[in-house]
Amino acid sequence: MAATVPDQRLRIDERVLGAGTSVRFATLLFLLMTASGAMMLNVISGLADGDEAGCDLAAGVDPDDGGYWARVLRISGQSFAYRLCFSAWAPAPPWWQVAAWPFLLTAVAGLLFSVLPRWKARHSRVVSLEAVDPGGELLALLGELGAVTGVVPMPRVVVDPAAASVGAVVFGSNRRPVVCLHGGLLAIRRSDPERFRAVLLHELAHVANRDVTLTYVTVALWRAFLALVLLPYVLWQGYVIYSLLADGVVPRLDRAMLLAVIMVVLVYLARSDVLRSREIYADLTAVRWGADPHGWAVTATPPGGTVRRALASFLELWHTHPRWGLRQGALADPAPLFRAAALPLFLIGSVPIVTVGQLMRQLAPYRVNFTNNLSAVLVVIPAVLVTGVIGVALWRAVAYAVLTGARVPSGVWPGGWLGAGMSAGTVLGGHVSGWAWLPERPLVLLVPVLAGAAFGWWVTQCAHLWTRTWRGRTLGLVLAVSLAAACLAMMSWLTWWMLMGASLAGGNRAGAEATGQSILAWLPSAAPAGDPSRIPGIATVQPLLDSIGSTSLAALAVTALWVVPLLAWAAGPVTGTPRWMPVPEAPSGDPAVPLRKVLLPGLLGGALACLAVAGVQTYVHGGQPVPDARGGLYALRYMALLLLALILPATLAAAVASTADRRYRLLGSLIAAQTATLLGLAAMTVLVSVDGCIDPLSVLSDNCAWRPAWRRPLFAFTFMLNNALVLGALTAAACALAATAFRRRQLLRPRAADRPDPSTRRTRARRLAVSLLCAVAVGATGSNGAYEMQQLGLLSDMTANQHTIVQRFGLPDSTGSDRTRFRQIDAWYYLGGYRLINLTGEYRNQLGTALKGAKNADPWPSLDRRIRPACNRWWDVTKFETVWFLVPDRTIQADWHALSTWAEQGSRGCTQALDAHDKPALLNALRDLVAANRCAASANARIDTMLRAGGYRGTYRPPVKGAGAVCDVTG
Repeated sequence: MAATVPDQRLRIDERVLGAGTSVRFATLLFLLMTASGAMMLNVISGLADGDEAGCDLAAGVDPDDGGYWARVLRISGQSFAYRLCFSAWAPAPPWWQVAAWPFLLTAVAGLLFSVLPRWKARHSRVVSLEAVDPGGELLALLGELGAVTGVVPMPRVVVDPAAASVGAVVFGSNRRPVVCLHGGLLAIRRSDPERFRAVLLHELAHVANRDVTLTYVTVALWRAFLALVLLPYVLWQGYVIYSLLADGVVPRLDRAMLLAVIMVVLVYLARSDVLRSREIYADLTAVRWGADPHGWAVTATPPGGTVRRALASFLELWHTHPRWGLRQGALADPAPLFRAAALPLFLIGSVPIVTVGQLMRQLAPYRVNFTNNLSAVLVVIPAVLVTGVIGVALWRAVAYAVLTGARVPSGVWPGGWLGAGMSAGTVLGGHVSGWAWLPERPLVLLVPVLAGAAFGWWVTQCAHLWTRTWRGRTLGLVLAVSLAAACLAMMSWLTWWMLMGASLAGGNRAGAEATGQSILAWLPSAAPAGDPSRIPGIATVQPLLDSIGSTSLAALAVTALWVVPLLAWAAGPVTGTPRWMPVPEAPSGDPAVPLRKVLLPGLLGGALACLAVAGVQTYVHGGQPVPDARGGLYALRYMALLLLALILPATLAAAVASTADRRYRLLGSLIAAQTATLLGLAAMTVLVSVDGCIDPLSVLSDNCAWRPAWRRPLFAFTFMLNNALVLGALTAAACALAATAFRRRQLLRPRAADRPDPSTRRTRARRLAVSLLCAVAVGATGSNGAYEMQQLGLLSDMTANQHTIVQRFGLPDSTGSDRTRFRQIDAWYYLGGYRLINLTGEYRNQLGTALKGAKNADPWPSLDRRIRPACNRWWDVTKFETVWFLVPDRTIQADWHALSTWAEQGSRGCTQALDAHDKPALLNALRDLVAANRCAASANARIDTMLRAGGYRGTYRPPVKGAGAVCDVTG
């Protein structure tokens, strides 16, 4: 590679790639829409005066516990009751009231956009150019500048005589721009003609760059947001704070208010970024047209010292115009325009986490049960925006480095800042810490940082490879293709993090016994060969693997991450200067190593993986149990061994490929590892599908038949596919990182350039083979992902989810002070528990009335008509623990659970006895119902005691004393 001294670098056109302004504007628009819905939902719900805190207390949540996981389990494990409580005591506002607010914001912004130009150009403020230029000198100059700039037709020009500043402004829209010259500028047109000309060219550059509409749409949206959203929200919060102070309560910054502040800050910073970036590009365009770079510049001394420079960079984020020092630097060297700055990436990283959390909060009151698919839908727009912002920034940095011969950035640090923003958004959004400031496992927050660093690393290497192999006139197509792959990865990552990763940081923990039970439910066995819960680490590893397996797009995303660079590598090096380079004298770099050096390790690793899969089949066959015992631990061990058989050869292939080309270590490792994994998966799919046909390799079946692996019982095909590809990608990244760290300790010796393969026929054959491999990989993973998404659907069964959560994690005991316990019992009882207790009294009276009217000599049809309806009513008691919360007191809950147990036993026994005409059995069933009534009376009496001890009024139903209120909790 030809070395280039920094001060001799070529002048690079800043338009070599799009600046990404449209993506940043879309980010601003998305933030505005999300913030308006979230903040106005808070206001509208507050005006409804619902008792949300009461429902939390009734669920057993301790309001003084700032933790995350206990509250989540108490609510998610009783989601049916929680929804019922909210529908009665804190009903959500009509959906249209919240959904209409973003549309209202857009409509008002559109009205402002149409009114602002007319207001700025009103006759009482500005005059026409002809009024101050009777001789036509300015019109002639404008005509000359129009010929130079190519701005046709020329915009309307007006003058603001009262403005003393030496400047101008353009407003209106791209179709009807208006340039307003300030009076101070006209005053210096003869004394400083270069400055006058430079200012005019700068404003015409805005017109030529077509940023006028975007600017004033941004201004209109911000002002509409201030008036329609921020002002009502501030007034409402002021009223809430005033009410609390009036009651002698010191208000605290709750999570909802903090999120609102964060959203407003993000909106403001996104607005400033959109408005600020256009100024430097207008400067550069004006200079390209011949403007004097010093014509409008003001001498600015750059801040000295690291702290001052960091502070200046931070303050710059809040300004709608860049400081003069930055503008002067960009005119001298546009390198800063191609640099991915840390702070903006940190802020953009927080956007998807905060906005998706806000969208979930907006949907939750409307009885939406979140699944992986629905979460994937919610993250689509944030993933596209984040990928667009950082992707364009990194591609621009790579393109600039390639064109100037500078060192290509690694992308790790910008990606790490992006991930740090995600971690910060997770904490600030309260997804993992409740209203505390740190989660239970803060080290888990390093995972987004690592993921972001890997993301930036991949985007940068992919951009570098494509810029060396692309033969088109522009980079737009390959930029879109690579960012589409990156967007798929970002969507999968955000889906997994929001549903699983963040909860791990918050304290998500499943017990080994519960994990073992879920495995047996997943892989049922009539005669389990062992207890999965005794496997060391099963409670940690299995939930992680399950979460990867249930992320529908994971396999397709990983496939895209190696297919896109593989296509670039297969294209081969460009002969001469690539056509997309705007300057023919740009420095050329060494081509990538031949594709065989990264693909051959993958093919050999794939062959080894095929042998390993066959070896696992043979090994497991040796301990094959009877057909009824082939689920449970046996099937789990079988899939675990298959995963190892796929991952170990892929890791070996990645380790070899990572040494092929130090510039593309990550891409080479990914291609090799995923090629090996794909071949191993193909072998696994075939052997599992024909399991039973080759006796030494039979594991699950004894007879020969074609049973597709993706439909075979006791074999989780999607689980295997997703985990094999994701784990293979992780090991590839680890190998690339290790190779990079190891090589840095050694002297980098120059590598002899590999000669391109001159054989056109061989090149075509290589490209055809690679295209076929890519098509098979994308087709297989894409179709499987689409099938899984279709099977999962957008909504889930709330009752089934509740049962799964309780089974896997259990419900934590209600904790807190005695005062908190009294408040919880009060909320549980008066918000709905008293109705259930009163129902048991009605059932008791109904049964007593039926028994009083019955006689021993009555025939069975008569007894059936009298007693069966009363027995059936008692069956409703078995649903009490589902439709309402468990009692937030262990002793009372024991009575409450015994009530359901006795009621279920007595109701079922009563019905069976009536069907069988068995009087002794009927008497036993009636005794069970009496026992159930005693448990209800015992629970009522205990609640009455606790309420009175806490200073509340007692129960509506007078407590029963003596033997009638003694509950047998052993039933």
